[in-house]
Amino acid sequence: MKKIVKIVAIVVAVVLVAAFVAPMLLRGKIAQIVKREANEMFDARVDFEKLDISLLRHFPRASLDLKGLTVVGAGPFEGDTIVAANRISVVVNPMSLFGDDGFEVTKVILAEPALHAHKLADGKVNWDIVKASGEEPAAGEVSSEEGSSSFSLSIRDFRISDATIRYEDDSTGMRFSTAPLSLRLRGDMSADQTDLDQTDLDLRLTAGAVRLVSGGIPLLSDAEAELDAVIAADLKNNRFTFSRNRLRLNAIELTLDGWAEMKDDAVAMDITAGCDKVQFKDVLSLVPAFYTRDFRNLSASGELSMALWARGEMRGAALPAFELKTEVRNGIFQYSSLPKAVDGINIAVRIANPGGVMDKTEVDLSEFTLRMAGNTLSASLYATNLVSDPVFRAAADGRVDLGAVKEVYPLGEDVALSGLISADVKVSGRMSDVEKARYGQIGASGTFVVEKLGLSMPGLPAVHIRRAAATITPASMTLGEFGVTVGKSDLAANGQLTGYIGYLLRGDKLSGRLYVKSDLLDLNEIMNAMPADEETAGGEAAAQTPAESPAPAQALEVPRNLDLSLKTELQKVLFQKMTIGGITGEMRMADGTLSLSRLRMQLFGGTATASGSYSTASDPQRPALQLSLGLSGASFSKTFDELEMVQKLVPVFAKTGGDYSLSLDMSATLDAQMSPDLQSVNATGEIKSANIRIQNIEAFDALAKALNNDNLRKIEAKDVAIRFAIRDGRIATEPFDLKMGDIRINMSGSTGLDQTIDYTARVALPAGSTGGILQSVNVGIGGTFTSPKITLGVKEAAEQAVKNVVDQQIQKLTGSESLGEEIRKQADNLRAEAAKAGEKLVEAAQAQRTKLIDGAKEKGALAKLAAEKAGDKLVEEARKQADKLAAEADKQIEKLTAKQE
Repeated sequence: MKKIVKIVAIVVAVVLVAAFVAPMLLRGKIAQIVKREANEMFDARVDFEKLDISLLRHFPRASLDLKGLTVVGAGPFEGDTIVAANRISVVVNPMSLFGDDGFEVTKVILAEPALHAHKLADGKVNWDIVKASGEEPAAGEVSSEEGSSSFSLSIRDFRISDATIRYEDDSTGMRFSTAPLSLRLRGDMSADQTDLDQTDLDLRLTAGAVRLVSGGIPLLSDAEAELDAVIAADLKNNRFTFSRNRLRLNAIELTLDGWAEMKDDAVAMDITAGCDKVQFKDVLSLVPAFYTRDFRNLSASGELSMALWARGEMRGAALPAFELKTEVRNGIFQYSSLPKAVDGINIAVRIANPGGVMDKTEVDLSEFTLRMAGNTLSASLYATNLVSDPVFRAAADGRVDLGAVKEVYPLGEDVALSGLISADVKVSGRMSDVEKARYGQIGASGTFVVEKLGLSMPGLPAVHIRRAAATITPASMTLGEFGVTVGKSDLAANGQLTGYIGYLLRGDKLSGRLYVKSDLLDLNEIMNAMPADEETAGGEAAAQTPAESPAPAQALEVPRNLDLSLKTELQKVLFQKMTIGGITGEMRMADGTLSLSRLRMQLFGGTATASGSYSTASDPQRPALQLSLGLSGASFSKTFDELEMVQKLVPVFAKTGGDYSLSLDMSATLDAQMSPDLQSVNATGEIKSANIRIQNIEAFDALAKALNNDNLRKIEAKDVAIRFAIRDGRIATEPFDLKMGDIRINMSGSTGLDQTIDYTARVALPAGSTGGILQSVNVGIGGTFTSPKITLGVKEAAEQAVKNVVDQQIQKLTGSESLGEEIRKQADNLRAEAAKAGEKLVEAAQAQRTKLIDGAKEKGALAKLAAEKAGDKLVEEARKQADKLAAEADKQIEKLTAKQE
């Protein structure tokens, strides 16, 4: 007995030791397998924080836990996280861990995964990360044995808990999201089907906060979905039979029966789905506007019937035959807190295809009617040949008093709606006739009138349409009258539009000519009210919650499918800090570009003419601007106050009085907030002013101090003309003249985006300011306008002073004829007189040097320095002249001696 106990104890101890030691020994091998499979299978970067192995958690099976898993895309999706999971648990047969034939997976658990699926406009998708079967592994990767996988799937339990899923399709504008999502799939997913009872797959799925947006329109918002399904799966033949299943979307429950079989290049099916005795309130639960607002207090009657079937094969572009029929009869709904109901709701929709191509699909909305507080509305639509050449007919007739909406729908205390809309419109034809302008083959008639429409809600400017009236023919829509106010802005228009049918049906180009007038157009208010992104545009929260602070202005995009000629009369336009008045002229909107032609306006206190373009064709977030501007009588100070580019490039305008004229040719790229990217600005032009007044400029204060001349602190110049160019964020000027009293300055240089300045000024000094020593001085002005650095041209000033003083003083000291006459009269005393004259010349030069220096001390450091340099040079020249006198005396003596002989 003791031996048995001892043997059992030893076995238990060995098992326990193995249970603890084996994971540590096998962890490296499993991690290597996981990384090897990921490297071979995926064209993406796979990483995880930690890998754990346990033989006890799911005893007698082993488990592998990956914690902090991330899958990051490559190529066009570089840096995008496709999958992130807090924990992934895989339960395996422990005996398969000790061989090299792979290991057997029986359970998979995903905890808090986040999946982001993204499809680009060009069709590329971020989830296509599985490498092609024939693709060679990248350098450094380890290939599997003979291409065989290390996983032998025998999953019986697959679970997802608290998942977050997002799908974005840039090609269609579709957005889908849900969180949290939970799923459990149970059954043997590896067995070949022989007995349906043993191979049924039991699926349970729940999803909350389901949101679906298509084309900016929310189709589902905060919806709930639940699926209970039992699927008989024949994995060998890829055939799935649906039975005992239920799909619930909010309050609507659908049943699904039939089968589907996946073949090599097709999916065969025979499926039916439908719902019986669905109450009309359940239908309204699918509409975000109803389901998200006081749905519990909504009473409704009427029933919905829906039936769907699909039979045949889906192969490539070929579709199975299918039909979807939905009907609502005698629908009524009313909120308990409101006095009136919407009734008489009858809807009949049929979508069908006999099998084959999508072009054979028919869409038939044969009936849509309702009554709302005494107003009636009816509509119908039929379309087929949707791909090749759509055939359509549509009609709408009714009158709606928008003021009655608040009696049937809870708009909210901060929302006001009023106005009348009436329509009687019929259109029919083929799209090919529309495209080829065969208007005789198209039917279109009717009128559309909006009167006294008013809408106000938090966070948005109030909208009021005084009247809008349009009549249609097959060829055109005539806008006889249109008057609207948006916040403080007003706009009136009339004109004619062509191609409106194609524009409304499938976004074709809309052409026409409009006459537009406005007393005030506040673009700042309109742009601040624009949604920042598609999520805001599609959601209701933005409309219901007041904005805490104004959102940044968004770039105005010019639609590509508009070709409109606009004759404008805009009395006042507010844009950023600018106030533009009296705008008249022609504008054209075509192919994503707004073109200006001979536009006249009042700008910066002056009169302007402008031509150019504003284009979002290449990049809606970075509009391209071309501008030719002529401006006269504009104010320096207003220009600085209203134009941010001037504040950055020409800050001196802030302290400049007077007015100016400007000619400018400019190209630039704007950012998403409609401000110029100053590094992209390229411009040339000329600015002229008959009267400039500048004072309290630090750069000129420093210049006045350096030259000891207070006249330079205040500039009052007339008839100034400055040619300039803007490149690479700097504005450079050609040499120009300023006259300030009796001082002339010639300047040239540049100002940078970083506020740095680099100018050279040649200052002509007034007579007597330096005792006649200097007539001008060169000055370098660097640093910034607020912290300037002055550099005087000392070397050039000294050379100028030397030349001026020596030329004047040597002439005065030597005379022109006296030396020669004295030598002829007194030949015997010639040398002595020459020596005396030389000494006298040097003494006079030294005295003049002292006089120059003494006289310059009060005129500033520059004048004193110039006087010293000039005095030194004068004495040096006097000594040279004395030597010349002695040499001349010797020559004269030789001549006298030779003559006597």
